[in-house]
Amino acid sequence: MLHKKVKEFVLKHPNKYTTLEIAEHFFPSQGKQNCNKISGIITREAVRDIVVKEATGPRSLKEDTMKKTSKQISSEARLESQLSLAKHEKSDTERKYKTLQEELRRAEIARDQALQLTKRKPNVSKIVAQPHTKGEATAVVLASDWHVDEIVPRHKVNGLNQHDTDVSERRARRFFDLVVRFIRSERQDSTINNLVLWLGGDFFTSDAHGAPTAFPPMTAAMFAQDLLASGLKFLCEQEPNLKIHIVGSVGNHSRKDMMRPVNQALEQENSLEWMLYHSLKGMFESNNVKFQLDASYNSYVSVYNKVIRFNHGHLGWRYNDGLAGVHGPLWKVISQKWDKQVHADLTCCGHYHTYTPTGLARGYIVNGSNIGATPYSLNFGFEPPAQAFFLVHSDHGIVGQKALFTDT
Repeated sequence: MLHKKVKEFVLKHPNKYTTLEIAEHFFPSQGKQNCNKISGIITREAVRDIVVKEATGPRSLKEDTMKKTSKQISSEARLESQLSLAKHEKSDTERKYKTLQEELRRAEIARDQALQLTKRKPNVSKIVAQPHTKGEATAVVLASDWHVDEIVPRHKVNGLNQHDTDVSERRARRFFDLVVRFIRSERQDSTINNLVLWLGGDFFTSDAHGAPTAFPPMTAAMFAQDLLASGLKFLCEQEPNLKIHIVGSVGNHSRKDMMRPVNQALEQENSLEWMLYHSLKGMFESNNVKFQLDASYNSYVSVYNKVIRFNHGHLGWRYNDGLAGVHGPLWKVISQKWDKQVHADLTCCGHYHTYTPTGLARGYIVNGSNIGATPYSLNFGFEPPAQAFFLVHSDHGIVGQKALFTDT
């Protein structure tokens, strides 16, 4: 009967009592003495696995783990990994949710502000037109790199240009016509009674670079003289009260002996353009037309409170097809060499056939060309025929920059 009762008790209370506790249940005053008897009954009745073992001291995690099967350990590790991942995903989702909430809050604030602005009635004040007071300005025009004698067949420059003596004459006429038109246009806002005209050199190609030309050098110089003389006559006729100050700089193409290197000490005296300028001076110098033909590479002209430097641009620096074009080398020679000799507020040069207007923080202008693209110049990029025009305002300095596009 005891065997049956013990078995029924254990099955009724699985994994709840130890062997000693079961013995004390059946033998209240002699539990310890009958513990072995109860243990034997439990073993025989095959219910030992659901009897709680007696505690012999604190068990370690290592002991518990050793008693688990590898399948159980693998399953628990997988569940712990999944739980950790779920926690990270939850944290990331909460963070994104908070970010979206903040963005939504800001968008709602911006929307409310915009709606408030659209509903507001603006306070419109009356603007009264002020009487226009014209300031005084001097027009400055750069004429250089015309190469009037050079022949550029269209098929040699991918159809980008064509140049011969007829084209050069047409572009020269267009240039002087635009000078007059631009001066008259700018007179709407400024009083313009003075013009500085820079003759910057390379008016003919001569035999430099082996380029095909229509004339030998002396004839080319005379052809350039005809075009410039015709233009000066036109200016004097169209603007009889305009005071014209002409500055002459020789280029690198007009040396009498192109086979010899540049002799800077005699740069002007060995130039056909130098003689050309002096012949124009003999023809046109008057009370209204003055010539400044310096025997040095740089020429300086004061216009109001600005000093302008002029040179052709072929001596003292080279940009060697740099990534930034003329800017770095030109600014270097201006700041480190020329300005340490005679300071100038603006430097004007040519030579590189690259129209480059000045800026508020960049004190130089590079003139374009009147010949346009040539097989040689395409090594440095393409640019249409253009010359520079700008004003020196008595109050505001360099203003009104424009390109004179001479191709028609």
